Amino acid sequence: MRRVWSKNKVVIIAILLLAAGCGGDSSTKTDDGVIQAYRIGIFEEPTTLNYWNYLGPGTSVWTQYVLDGQAGSLYTLSDQRFDFVPSLAKDLPTEPVKEGDSWVIEVEMVEDAYWSDGELITAEDVAFTTSTCLDLRLTQNWANFCIPELLEKVEATGKFSVKYTFSEKPGLGQWQFGIAQAPILPKHFWEEDVRAAYLFIEGLEPPDSPSEIECDANNLSPSDLETCTPYLEQKEAYEEAFVNARLSLYSADPSGAPVAGGFITDKWDRGAFVQRSSNLDYYFKNAEIVEYSDGTWQRTVNNGSTIQLYGDGSGEETLRFVQGPYVDHVIFSLYGDQPSAFLAMSNAEVDYVLNPLSLARGLREQAENSEGVQTFINPDNGIFYLGFNMRKEPFSLPEFREVVDILLDKEFIAGKVLQGSVFPAYSIVPPANGFWYNEEIAMPYEGLSRSERLSTAIDVLEEAGWTWEKKPEWDLTDPNAVNINPGEGLRMPNGEPVPEISILGPGPAYDQPRAVFNQFLSTWMQDLGIPADSKLAGFNTIINPVFKEVDFDMYILGWNLTIYPDYLCEFFHSENDTAVSGNFNTAGFNNPEYDAKCDAFTEETDVQEARAQAKELQVILAEERPYIPLYYGQAVDLIRDTVELPYTDTLGGFGAVFGFQTYAKVL
Repeated sequence: MRRVWSKNKVVIIAILLLAAGCGGDSSTKTDDGVIQAYRIGIFEEPTTLNYWNYLGPGTSVWTQYVLDGQAGSLYTLSDQRFDFVPSLAKDLPTEPVKEGDSWVIEVEMVEDAYWSDGELITAEDVAFTTSTCLDLRLTQNWANFCIPELLEKVEATGKFSVKYTFSEKPGLGQWQFGIAQAPILPKHFWEEDVRAAYLFIEGLEPPDSPSEIECDANNLSPSDLETCTPYLEQKEAYEEAFVNARLSLYSADPSGAPVAGGFITDKWDRGAFVQRSSNLDYYFKNAEIVEYSDGTWQRTVNNGSTIQLYGDGSGEETLRFVQGPYVDHVIFSLYGDQPSAFLAMSNAEVDYVLNPLSLARGLREQAENSEGVQTFINPDNGIFYLGFNMRKEPFSLPEFREVVDILLDKEFIAGKVLQGSVFPAYSIVPPANGFWYNEEIAMPYEGLSRSERLSTAIDVLEEAGWTWEKKPEWDLTDPNAVNINPGEGLRMPNGEPVPEISILGPGPAYDQPRAVFNQFLSTWMQDLGIPADSKLAGFNTIINPVFKEVDFDMYILGWNLTIYPDYLCEFFHSENDTAVSGNFNTAGFNNPEYDAKCDAFTEETDVQEARAQAKELQVILAEERPYIPLYYGQAVDLIRDTVELPYTDTLGGFGAVFGFQTYAKVL
C-alpha cells in the first residue's frame, strides 16, 4: 500500500482505447470547440469514491489519485518547499491562547470560495467535518485530523470564523501538520448521511468498569471474570455501535458530492476508466504562485487579493506559475500492469502513467526509446517494508524478527537482482527527507556473505533457546552457501514447532521488486528451517487481511510518506493498533518507551527538538523491527512532451503531486 498521507491500490483490458473513447478524447469536437483531456494510465481501480471511506478503511494510492483535491482545507503545504501556508484560511493561524483550562486557536476564512454546486464554503462545513470525525471516532487517516484525546471541539463562531478548543497546547504534528490541514467536506450534501450514522450511537454512554478490578487485563481469575462479564459485554456493544456508525458513513452513496478542488470525479466505468471534469467554481483557478530564494511565498487569487509570507521578496525568483485546471477532463485509463500502461503511453494513448511502484530498467528503456517521451528523476519520499503480526508467535519474539533481518540481503537483491533500480533501506524515514532522516541508523549486516548470514542467524536463535532436530548444513568455506541442506524440525523456545508462515505481497505483474524480495526471503527462511511460503496476490486482495481483518503473518507493502514524519507514531503507537482502533499500527507494536517518546514528539512545538525526537524514534524502530525497511525507490516519471508542467523538481516525483492534474497543460 502506498500512502500518502504522509501521508496510500481487475481486469486486464487489452484494448484500452475504449477508455479514452468513453471519457472523451483530447481531439473530440463539441459545439463549443475542442475538449481537452489529460489522459493518465493507472494499474488498479480506486477502492471507493466516498471521501469518508477513502480516508478510512478504503484508503489506497489509486483512490487518492482520483480524489485528489476534492476536499477543501484551511491550510496546506506549498509547492516544492513544503512551507505551511493558507489555503481557504485568510492568513496564518493565531498562536494558541489559554482560555480557562483549555487552549484556543481561531481562524478566519476567505469569504468567496464556493463548492462546485455553487454553495459557499463556510465555517459550518469546517465544524461539521471535524466534529463528525470527533463524534464518530473516525479511524485510520482521519485519526490525525481530529485527535479526540486533544481536540475538545470545533465551532463556527461566525459564517467564516472557526474556533478550535484543545485540552492542551497542541504540538506541530497535532496542529500545523494535522488538524489545520484537515479535509473540509460539504455539510449540505453529507449531513443526512452523518445523521443516519449518529443514530447508531444516539444516547450511548460508555460503560463503567468495576473500580476494584482491571477488567481489560489478560488472564482474569474466574471470580474476576464473572464480575467483569457484564461490563465487558456492555463495552463490546458500545464499541460495536461505533463500528456500525462508521460503516454506515463509509458506505454512503457519494454520487453527486460537490467538491472544493479543481476537478469533480464524475464517471467510473469499472474495469475501464475513471473521469474527472473541471470545476468551474474552483477558488484557486488562475491563482498565481511565486516563491523566492529568501523564503518568500506569495499567492494572488482571482479577486486580486495577495498574501505574502516568510520573507519580503528580496531574493531571486525560484518559482512562478498560474494554477489551472487547464483541461476539461482528466481521464484515468485502467491497465492491469506496468507493461500495458507504459506501452499505451509509448503509443500516445495516454499522456502520463501514475506509477507508485518501482520501474524495471528494461521497461523504462523501452518507453524512453519511444518518440515524444520524456524522463524526469526525483528522490522518492516513500518506503517499501516487511511487516510482522506481533500479536502472535513467532513474530512477537524479537530474535525471530532479528533473524529475518539478518537473512535479508538487501544489497544483493537491490544491486544484483534488480540492477540498482531500487536502494536498500534501513530507516522508516527516507534519506531524501533529509531534515528528519537519521543518518546514524546502524547497518550491522551490510556486506555479510550468505554463509555469514546463516551462521549469525543460527547463533541468535540458539542463544534465545531455539532448537533443530537437524541444523542447516553447508560448506562453511563457500561464502555463497550454494549447496545447503536446509534445517529440519525447528522449535521455538516454548518447545512448539514453528508454524507454517505466509508472506503476503503483490505479484510480479503488479510490482516486480516486492515480489522478488518476497520470494528470496521465503527461500532464505526455508534454508534455515523456517516453513515460510511466499503468497503473491493482487494488491487489493492484501488490504483486507492486513488492514481490516488483521489476520496475517507477514506482508510486504509500501507507503507514500508525508514530509513531517508523524507517521512514526501513526504506524507504531500502541493506541493505533489496527486490531483495536482500526488505525495503522498493523504490526500491533506495543512499547511503552516508544509510546512515551511518541507522545512527546506529537506534542512538541519546537521544530529542532521535534527533529531530535524523530531521530530517537527511528533508532528504537531499527532495534525493535516491527517493520523491516526493504528499499527506497527513485521517483522516475515518464511523460509525453505534449504535456507542459509548471516545474519538474519535486520530492517524491510527479506522483507526490498526483500527476499535476490541476497544473498540467496538454498541448
